[in-house]
Amino acid sequence: MCQIVPMEKIALVCALKDEASVSIAQALKEIGLPTWANYYEFDIDTTALPLEKVAERDIIVVSKHQSAAGTTSLTSHSIGNFWNADFGGQAKKLVGCLPKVQSNYVRWFEKEAKSGHEHFNVCLEVTHHGPFVEGKNVCFIELGSSLKEWNNKEYARMVAENVVETTLKENNDKVCIGLGGGHYAPEFTKLVLRKEFSFGHICPQYNLDNLTEDTLEQMIKLSGAEMIVIDWKGLKRNKEKVVSLCEKSGLPFERVQRLV
Repeated sequence: MCQIVPMEKIALVCALKDEASVSIAQALKEIGLPTWANYYEFDIDTTALPLEKVAERDIIVVSKHQSAAGTTSLTSHSIGNFWNADFGGQAKKLVGCLPKVQSNYVRWFEKEAKSGHEHFNVCLEVTHHGPFVEGKNVCFIELGSSLKEWNNKEYARMVAENVVETTLKENNDKVCIGLGGGHYAPEFTKLVLRKEFSFGHICPQYNLDNLTEDTLEQMIKLSGAEMIVIDWKGLKRNKEKVVSLCEKSGLPFERVQRLV
C-alpha cells in the first residue's frame, strides 16, 4: 500500500512594524489562511525578520514597497546584498529564492490587479535588502509605495488573493538569473509576462561593479538557475566583465532583447 506523504507547508510571514504587511496579513485572515500555509508574525520590520525561527523551508513575506518617487507598485523579488548590508542581511550574501512563485505573482498582478487599477506599476524588482537566513527560500511580495496604498484594504486584499491563488500554481518556466538593467527590471519583467521564463536573483546595473565570481555562483545556486539572461543595453561599462563571468559560470547565457 502506497502511503501519501503530506506536502511540506509554506510559511506566510507578517512584520508588525510594516504597515502594508499588517494590512495584507489582515486580508489573508479575512479570506481564510490556506491549508498549505503556516502563519507567523514578528514585532519587527521586514528587513530584520528573524526567519531562522520559521520552521518551513519556503517562506513568503508580505511587505510594503517604498520609493522616493512614490509610484504605486505591486512587486515581487528575492533578497540579499551584492555589497554592503545597508538595509539588513549580510554583506555579499544572497538568500535562497522562489523564482516560479515570483513569476506567478507578477503575472497575476498584471492580469487581475491591473484590471481597473491601471495606475499600478507591476514588476519584478532586483535582489536587495535583508534579512539573511541560511537554508531557506524567501520571496517578498510587496504593495507600494506610501501609507495611502499600505493602509488601503482593497489593495491589501488584492495582494492576499494573489498569495492564496497562485503560490502553489505550477508552471513550466525555464529558471534564470538576470544581469543588468534598472531596479524595476523592466526587460526581465517583460520576458516573464510574455514567455515561459522565471527569474530568481537579479543583479542590476548599479551593482555590477560589485558582482564577483562568488556572488554570481550564489545567484545561480540559490535560484536553481538553468540559464543566465543579460540586459545587454543595461550593462553599460560592464559588458566585458559580465560576458567573462558568464563564460566562467558554465551556464548558457543570452541577451534578454533576443528572447522577448
